[in-house]
Amino acid sequence: MGKPDRGFTLVEIMAVMVILAALAAMAVPRVMASSDMARRNADMATARQIKSALDRYQVENGVYPKLDTDMRASNGAVTAAGFIPKYISKLDASTTQQIGGTLSPGFEVANLPSDWNSYTPQHVIAIFLKADGSAGEVRAYDTSGALLWTSAE
Repeated sequence: MGKPDRGFTLVEIMAVMVILAALAAMAVPRVMASSDMARRNADMATARQIKSALDRYQVENGVYPKLDTDMRASNGAVTAAGFIPKYISKLDASTTQQIGGTLSPGFEVANLPSDWNSYTPQHVIAIFLKADGSAGEVRAYDTSGALLWTSAE
């Protein structure tokens, strides 16, 4: 009488490995896509918060921050002495969530264009102001440069 076989055969182990690989092949892209969507949604929420802060500034001061005198951006970070941190805590590259792609993380501050077709974004979130403080808009882009959200709507 022989000793009973214990354990799994090589075929059984290979079958389990194939099933696990198939499940992973289906699950990983979904997890990655939901992570990317969450990052885009976070940047759209940040853009909305910035627009809300700009509007509060305008209500309290009678004008929006003025381009270059009250607010400017460098390397994706915004400096605005009368705006940060009173109306919003900080605006730098670590505030934006999206990674990769052709746009840089962070913010840019630009003159409000009269023709949006001629504008090419450089950063994930763009703040548009008029030099005289009469208008302020915010736009969020995905990392490929496609518009995700605009306060102009």
